[in-house]
Amino acid sequence: MKALAALIGLAGGLGLFLFGMQLCSEGLQKVAARRLKQMIKSLTGNPVIGLLIGALVTLALQGSSATTALVVGFISAKMMTLSQALGVLLGSAIGTSLTVQLIVFRTVELALLLMFFGAWLYLFSRKKRWRNVGQTVLGCGLLFYGMSIMSGSMAPFKDFPIVSQTLISLEKYPVLEFLVGLFFSAIIQSSPAFIALLMSLASHHLIGETSIIPYILGAHLGGTVTGVISSFGVPSHDAKRAAMTNFGIKFINGLIFLPLFHPLTQLMLWSSTDISRQIANAHTFFSVVMAIGFLPFTNQLSRLAERFFPEKQADLGEAKFLQEDLLEVPELAVDQAHQQTLEMGRIVRDRMLTKVLAALQYGNEAVIDEVAETEGAIDALYKKISEYLAGMAGKSLPDDLMQRTIQVLYAANDFEHVGDILMNIGQIARKVGLESMQFSEEGLGELAALYNRVYANFHLALYAFETGDSATATEVMKEHPRILRQEKEYRYSHFERIQEGNPKTIATSSAHLDLIEALLRIDGHAVNIAQGVLGIV
Repeated sequence: MKALAALIGLAGGLGLFLFGMQLCSEGLQKVAARRLKQMIKSLTGNPVIGLLIGALVTLALQGSSATTALVVGFISAKMMTLSQALGVLLGSAIGTSLTVQLIVFRTVELALLLMFFGAWLYLFSRKKRWRNVGQTVLGCGLLFYGMSIMSGSMAPFKDFPIVSQTLISLEKYPVLEFLVGLFFSAIIQSSPAFIALLMSLASHHLIGETSIIPYILGAHLGGTVTGVISSFGVPSHDAKRAAMTNFGIKFINGLIFLPLFHPLTQLMLWSSTDISRQIANAHTFFSVVMAIGFLPFTNQLSRLAERFFPEKQADLGEAKFLQEDLLEVPELAVDQAHQQTLEMGRIVRDRMLTKVLAALQYGNEAVIDEVAETEGAIDALYKKISEYLAGMAGKSLPDDLMQRTIQVLYAANDFEHVGDILMNIGQIARKVGLESMQFSEEGLGELAALYNRVYANFHLALYAFETGDSATATEVMKEHPRILRQEKEYRYSHFERIQEGNPKTIATSSAHLDLIEALLRIDGHAVNIAQGVLGIV
């Protein structure tokens, strides 16, 4: 019964610890995610600055996996090079070690105080910002309390010979200890959580001093495994490059330091009289030395990664910007959905809207087929964007972020509808060609003029969506009535030609009017996109 109670206490303490980290991370994201994003966006070519930013962002997000996902998103969006990203990822290891340093400050009294003040702010504050601060403080309290429970639950294990003998037997095999650290960190997807468990074991003398270094090195590497596995589930080669390079750096770090675990143990023992602080110091030492050792070679490492993972031509329907890990940071997830929707709009413009006029003028079957194929990719992208943003369901989003999410969904829906309309235009062009019909010279000229005006307005709407520029969005809306007037003039001219008995006009009348209506609908969707930019949804 004593063993069962100890195991339950250990499991419950670990659960509280992980839940506390999650609460703390979510609270900090709500308070500071936008500022953290701006910090990374403003990243210069100075690798030292990247290192510091990586450390700060990871400390704030309470996890290197969120930083890795964030960095991959910025690489995919071409806002950061892989070389710059590696500097940030090296900094994220230091940020994780700072989290470990904070874990050492654990007392039940401090934990309970933090839980009280955090819960009070979260439950009774009227302002959302203070509720978010309360969530962060409550998360910290739960984290420390979970650590205390884990530590207290370890004491009974000293009375069970099988536990102590198993752990002692591992001391003869540092490589096996390294693998144990790697395995458990990967399983619980948190190297700080495993380090906290290690501190509890060490404080009750359940593991020897010489075992600590191999476990820490294994945990260091284990924290990257989740990123590696998830990178193979996304189409972005940047994700694979960043995740695999991060894994490779820490693997090399382990190979270098593991044979030196005896002298490193002495250095660790010298650093403090408290075993938990010694473990935290060792973790920090490895992170800092790794950063100093690899930071000068980020350019070479990025070229090596690009060689091993060459860029391949992505399918049009691949959602290369949608990183699942970023759903834990809604501010950044919406950014990526916006980027993917923008890419979707560019595909509609460049591979469909740009080409339909040529299809009408020359009846080019290859162009018509390309437009139809692209429409299928647009449908697939819309579905993926919708499902991605649905992944944030249940999360408490600030009003402005909820508004942005809706704007992105509206725009994606409009781009998808424009794709449908353009496919229909392609089918009209095919029908005109198959039936050997010809538009009158005047009619084709009017269609081309209306098309050019609609194309220009759609291009402006896409720019407004990309930049959030309200002046451009307003111009799109002002242009719409002018296009409506032009459409009425051209419709009237068309009917005049019918009255004059123009045979080409009579033969193509149905197709001509359908095309005018289709172009008008495209402009209507451009206006919808502009309204979303202006917050009119």
